Parts: sequence; structure tokens; C-alpha cells
Amino acid sequence: MKTAIALAMAGALLTLDVGAAGQEWDGKKLYRYTNEHGVQVLDDVVPPRYVASGYEVLTSTGRILEVVEPELTGKELAEKQRREAQMAVDLQLLKRYNSVADIESARKRKLAIVQQDMAILRSNMTSLSRQIESEESAAARTQRNGGTVSPELLERIENLRKEVAVVGERLSVREKEAVMIDSEFDQAASRYQEIAGN
Repeated sequence: MKTAIALAMAGALLTLDVGAAGQEWDGKKLYRYTNEHGVQVLDDVVPPRYVASGYEVLTSTGRILEVVEPELTGKELAEKQRREAQMAVDLQLLKRYNSVADIESARKRKLAIVQQDMAILRSNMTSLSRQIESEESAAARTQRNGGTVSPELLERIENLRKEVAVVGERLSVREKEAVMIDSEFDQAASRYQEIAGN
């Protein structure tokens, strides 16, 4: 039955299904699709050019077995992917936390670790700055007394300054991380309230 049968035949088959409700399905499948003229066609195959537009799989009595949705393209596909990604994120959020209070507790724990690191880095910077002041004072005393500052002392001062710069960069990274953590947990709490309704 390679020849396409028009919509009238499909209507007749659907009518037959009511009378044949008690009959067993013979295993034969038919496919209903819409051609380029907008006419619904019933056939034993779906021509490849119509597959992307979607089709229905029916029994020979006209009962629908499966509906194959049209393929999504462009914005529709991007929107579907966005929705699916959001659903996955929402599911993870609901699995991870039981309430907004849980989210706030997790925020405090995560921020406490970052803030502890920041406190250590600040303490290191203070200590390094004092060392620089001490070494610079020694260099200044030597110059005031008419002596020449040793290259080792100048190198120590330079190395300490480099160390301060490195620690400063690390501190800056951790400060940005703290802001990011706050922002992430704000979003998580807000989204949790939206989807859980509490």
C-alpha cells in the first residue's frame, strides 16, 4: 500500500475502529502525515521529506499508537533546550536543599571558608608590609650613616614587594569569589522560593 490515501480514508478507518474495538490488532502500522498541500495522508511509510513535520502511527483500524512531534528548529529548539536545562538545575536545587534556611546555612558555611582564607591573606600582607618597613628602615639608616646598601638587602626588599603583590592578587580573587558566592546563593534562594512556593 505504497500509494498515499487521502483524509477521507483516514476518517473511514477511525470510524471502523469504533466497531472493531473488541478485535485484536493485527500488528500492521499505518502512518498519517500532512503533505505539502496541507492534506492529511495515510500510508504505510512516511516519505523522508515529511518526517521533520511530524506524523502519527496508527493501527489498521485507525487507533493512534504514537504521535511523533514535529522537529524543532531555531528559536523553538533553543527555548526547549533552555527549559530542559532549567528543569535540571531546579531538580538539583530541590534535591540539595529542603528549605531556604538550608540554602542560607550552606551560604554561611561556604562564605566562612572564603573569609577565613581572606583573613589569613590579610594577616600575611600585614606581616610582609612590616618586614618591608623594617628592611627599608635598615637601608635608610645605612644611607644616613654614609654607607652603601647591600645588594642582598635591596633584593630582599624587592622580593618582599613581589610577595605582597602575589598575596594581594590572591586576596582580590577571594574577595571576588565571596561576592560570587553571595550572588549564587541569592539566586538559589530566590529560585527555590519560586519553585517550592515557600
